[in-house]
Amino acid sequence: MQTETPERAPATVGTVRRPGGMGYRYTHARVTGNRTLAGAGDVRGADPVTFEPPGQPQWLVAHPADTGSVWTVVNADGRGSRWRVADGEAARVADYDPLPAETQPVVATGGANGPQLLRPPADMASRTSPLVVPGGDSERVCYVADGGDLVVAGDERARLAVDALVDGRLAALGDGRVALFTDPTDRYAHGALGDTTEGTTLTVVDTERPAVDWRASVDAPVVFEGLQPLVADLDGDGAPEVVTTVADSVQGARVAVFSAGGERLATGPTHSRGWRHQLAVAPFGPDGHAELAVVRKPHVDRVLEFYRLGGGSLSITATADGVSTHTYGSRILDGGVAGDIDGDGRVEVLVPTAERTALVAVRRTADGAGVAWRQPLDGPVQSNVTGIGLADGIAVGAGTGGTVTVWQG
Repeated sequence: MQTETPERAPATVGTVRRPGGMGYRYTHARVTGNRTLAGAGDVRGADPVTFEPPGQPQWLVAHPADTGSVWTVVNADGRGSRWRVADGEAARVADYDPLPAETQPVVATGGANGPQLLRPPADMASRTSPLVVPGGDSERVCYVADGGDLVVAGDERARLAVDALVDGRLAALGDGRVALFTDPTDRYAHGALGDTTEGTTLTVVDTERPAVDWRASVDAPVVFEGLQPLVADLDGDGAPEVVTTVADSVQGARVAVFSAGGERLATGPTHSRGWRHQLAVAPFGPDGHAELAVVRKPHVDRVLEFYRLGGGSLSITATADGVSTHTYGSRILDGGVAGDIDGDGRVEVLVPTAERTALVAVRRTADGAGVAWRQPLDGPVQSNVTGIGLADGIAVGAGTGGTVTVWQG
């Protein structure tokens, strides 16, 4: 590992108006909440680059560089550092003033001062993150405020009383709208995602107006068990769907898919009590058709499921055993990433093993699904699993108790 004297990165960037030319990177691969990487590369045979940030890595944000990749690491106590990974080495190049503890980082890139942590507004709920809304006619930053209001800040500032989950995250639909979970309840006491409060309404807000566009609620005893919807084109018709997990104490959890207009399109099968961890939509199918990757009960069953939407139904097409993308009680839900990460022209999903001491690439085949290859780690995964498409390849990485390991190829 190279040693350099890290600079002190600027403490703030604008949170009301986005400077021209800026881009934004999150702990998940896309602002839609879909954890699928653009681009392609081959990390299967790449030598790992491991570095030690100052503290336990909790959150990773990857962004491209002229050469190699850049990794922003935020520890459990909110301290942040920036690392450049290139030519088989890692160099610590900047430190950041701490974020509030448990805040999920967003990195602004493209500015004159290099990548910077987006400083959260003073009234933002501490266990969430801001979102810079893509699409539409103007530039807006949205965030969930203490108390559950949704704040939309652009040329003007609006505050919508939507009663949002204060530990939830927003997902962009790509047309100026955002989706989030609202109307919290404690009627479902599973507690897998940090507390026993879950949303009962899927709400979509048009940030240009700004106003609520539509709401879809579930009746007792059902809840939306999740912190963020996933937006992607699951049926291949060119329009996005909104993917959620619904659950209750009787039937357990199942995947529910809504149209971008609020119609419930399909609900997947149940498999006893437990959670469904929705991860990514990508052309996983052996015929290149879009499918949804979900981990069924990552704390108990540890089964990766692939779903396909068609004809008004949501069916499981294949499964693979022995993976775990989440630890019970954690709010880190970015536990896997999809992409063509071995350069074969097919999309794999990269997830931790059941013991969380290695990452495995699971590939869909005509016969089902199975592990194509694995990358060992020096300990159990403690951070999100993420990556970035590069001009000449791809990079993926994960953090353990004291290190971050990146593969680049």
